[in-house]
Amino acid sequence: MLEAYVNRTPSSRGLWERARRLFAGGVNHNIRTFGMVTAGAYPPFLSHGKGSHVWDIDGNEYVDWWMTHYADILGHSHPVITKAIRDQAQKAVHLGGLTGTQVVFGEAVNDAIPMLELMRFCTTGSEATMYASGIARVFTGRRLIAKAIGGWHGGNDTLAYHIKHPFADESLVGGVSFDFNDRESVDAMLKTHGHQLAAVIVEPVLGAGGAIPPEDQFLNYLREETESRDILLIFDEIVTGFRLAYGDAGTKVFGVRPDLITLGKAAGGGMPLGVYGGREDVMRLAAPGTPGGRWVGGGTFSSHPLTMAAGTAALGELRRKSDDYRPFNRQGDLFREELNSVFQETGTPAIATGMGSIVFITVLRKRLEGTHLTGSRLGAAMDNQLQDVFQALLMHHGVLGYHGLGAMSFAHSRKDLDKTVEGVREAIDSLQKGLMAARSGAGQCP
Repeated sequence: MLEAYVNRTPSSRGLWERARRLFAGGVNHNIRTFGMVTAGAYPPFLSHGKGSHVWDIDGNEYVDWWMTHYADILGHSHPVITKAIRDQAQKAVHLGGLTGTQVVFGEAVNDAIPMLELMRFCTTGSEATMYASGIARVFTGRRLIAKAIGGWHGGNDTLAYHIKHPFADESLVGGVSFDFNDRESVDAMLKTHGHQLAAVIVEPVLGAGGAIPPEDQFLNYLREETESRDILLIFDEIVTGFRLAYGDAGTKVFGVRPDLITLGKAAGGGMPLGVYGGREDVMRLAAPGTPGGRWVGGGTFSSHPLTMAAGTAALGELRRKSDDYRPFNRQGDLFREELNSVFQETGTPAIATGMGSIVFITVLRKRLEGTHLTGSRLGAAMDNQLQDVFQALLMHHGVLGYHGLGAMSFAHSRKDLDKTVEGVREAIDSLQKGLMAARSGAGQCP
């Protein structure tokens, strides 16, 4: 099924063989195989990107929905951001001390998100959620952290559990879980563990668990229940921050103010960034010498000058586009409807989910009845093998993404969307032919 892809990517194939001898699984982030290995091939090795497109080292061009883990919301190689990085690099790459760049960027973040009364910069989203969980434990004197089933908050020991169905893995360091959009699940969790909880951390739109938006005032409900028990509420906005609105989605889209938030991805302009912060009385415990405080945060490359410069440039551009978020999100909403119409028309058991510019596709074992979605329900219905094969077929047809697709950038055009729909239709056709061949004994689906 992927013969043409293999034939046009010989350089990637050669590098893949070398990478497998060096790195566990051939990669330095599990998801960067893009499901290609399951489908009997290998991922492309990328060379460069411009706008909404990337090219591999063999010169093949792809419409990109991965967009640097959704960080490049302005598009690849944005001239304002690349100039800011270049200008800063000519002064210093990193100095390991205080610089004016971190103050300027911090003021820009605070201006966009005033609830960040105090904040700290780090290098990754995984660090940001780990540090936010840590400061919550220091502030409350409690140990447990609760997260949503299917929620991804980075690969740290605190929160990397209950990510994929059947959600049987246990927390390494004091964690429990609940089902997103399921109040009964939250009630049961709070009844059992509420007195032990330091914080509840949740993405305003459940990310890796299926791009599921909150239903029925679910975030308001979490705010009320945590506040009544003196449990801190943390919104992980590493994906949604500066993507659904200029600033945070919690207050600006859903009207809910958490105690702490985490940021990254789009806020950093494509450079390594993590941000955690919020209430002053909580965050001051991270300040040196504070009575009752603890060492929470730090890192050699925190507030890296190149990241600070890129982030300042990115936020400046996004602020100028603040009125464009509404039509941008509307375009994403309409595109998901278009994809779901394709699935309905072709009888494909798949669903496009998300909110605004976030567009995921999940291949299912069978079509879901009803519209109510939770992380566990979508996870149980997902066909993991066919999901990988579907993504590989999209790659075969010139569309690069993960979680089915991923997220749009402001650089995506209608031509890109049309190319994506064409790729989806071709992937469905190839998938159906492969399944029919497998059932007839004439071949098999990889």
